[in-house]
Amino acid sequence: MGKLNAGNARRTSLRWTAAVVLGAAASIVAVAPVAAAPADVTAGDLDWGFKASFRNYVSTGNGNPPIAVADGATRNADGTFGFAALGGSYDPATGAATVHYGGTVVLSYPAHFFKITMANPTVVLNGGTGSLLADVDLEVSGGGFEPVSVDQAAIATLDASTGPQSSGTTVSWTNLTTTMTEIGAAAFAGFYGAGTVLDPASFSLTSAGTPAAPAVKVTPSTGIDPEQATIAVTGSDFNPDGAGGNGIYVAFGPKNDTDYWVNARRYKSVKWVNKNVTTPSGGQDTLNGDGTFSTTLSLAAKYTDGNGNAVDCTSVQCYVLTFAAHGSADRSQDTFTPVSFATAPGAGGSAEQEITAQVRQTGALILASAGSTVALGAVDPGGTATGTLNKVTVTDRRGTNAGWSLVGQVENFTSAAGGVIAADNLGWTPNASVVDDGLVGVPGVVTPGAVANPGTGTGLATARTLCASAAGASAGQFECGARLDLGVPASTSPGDYTATLTVTLS
Repeated sequence: MGKLNAGNARRTSLRWTAAVVLGAAASIVAVAPVAAAPADVTAGDLDWGFKASFRNYVSTGNGNPPIAVADGATRNADGTFGFAALGGSYDPATGAATVHYGGTVVLSYPAHFFKITMANPTVVLNGGTGSLLADVDLEVSGGGFEPVSVDQAAIATLDASTGPQSSGTTVSWTNLTTTMTEIGAAAFAGFYGAGTVLDPASFSLTSAGTPAAPAVKVTPSTGIDPEQATIAVTGSDFNPDGAGGNGIYVAFGPKNDTDYWVNARRYKSVKWVNKNVTTPSGGQDTLNGDGTFSTTLSLAAKYTDGNGNAVDCTSVQCYVLTFAAHGSADRSQDTFTPVSFATAPGAGGSAEQEITAQVRQTGALILASAGSTVALGAVDPGGTATGTLNKVTVTDRRGTNAGWSLVGQVENFTSAAGGVIAADNLGWTPNASVVDDGLVGVPGVVTPGAVANPGTGTGLATARTLCASAAGASAGQFECGARLDLGVPASTSPGDYTATLTVTLS
């Protein structure tokens, strides 16, 4: 096994023992019920900017131009990108959608060794979750980058739990949270790690040959009196015979993503709207045969619900919701229309304060390791033992952007019985990424070192670069790691072998 020391830390030893793991694969085949065919998508738009901080960084570079759009893609006024729908399918009953959009975006920075081409994004939704797919090509010209080319890879996840807004056959989702995936992180050169929150995405689709989705209008929907108010709610394109003909609830309150349709007691006011009501009353109203209704709800910004819980709609988003009555699992008539309240009297006005801050040049260049031991897998003579280097974090807070380099070198592996495996038989495949601090600014750039292969003159007996950041882009925090490969000569005597790998930051 190999052991990692950071800088001049004390060296110790740890032995490894052999282990064999045998695996077997099994498959499960499920048969899904037959469902109605989804409708074809005939039009729509997608607006997404990947990440504003990355666009700002690329814009300062020497690309010609740094950011370009082609094949129908457009650049929005806020710097994000627009793509037009080419086709796809949408099922309003389940919320499932697959929409293909066309266009190409090119982000290039030759001085920093990369050109990234993103094309033909696709949105895939399955209820409240989804993915954003795209063709991505990472072209490199040095700097330790590895080229990447993927087709229709899921580069980001989508949170669609708030549901869409509908108008006729057009359905739209606004400001959905997008999060980087592992394959997205690799395709974008490791500038942002998996789990990084990217720019929000907004998209729409228009479907053909399918009934219009339910729609709701709330009057007023903003500036409502926080103490007490009555609002008008009208609906269209609801199904009077849906959910067994039980109708819908029209309610006001916050939205619980998991079971908002189960317990009507959590809402300030609720109306049961159904086709069997001929004379409206305080608690119910009529759902007309053409799918329309008109009713009123009594609101207050703060209230105690039927379960005894305090609700404050000035601190959490509240909605006028519609959903199938009596706890039905039919989600095809769910809508969520946000409402907001007026500021309390006397709370207006404005004031200005000038804020100053001094940024001192007293920071340091810091190295930290996530662990001090690495256990490689057991191997027979003539084979290759593999493992993963503990993640190494480099923090550059010097304020100089002077650049840095992190190198590693290993000594010979030895056993208690006198066996030796030459240091050059250890190789690695480095990786590196920027740690996103969530702040607005130009991010640093880190590049992984070249692959070192086990063998004479190519392994880690000589100091090799694990990762590096060039002058002008080295400020920030970065994570570096590597896959380790120890080639074990066929003549090696069995035993427990130990070596010390030292990484040095300068």
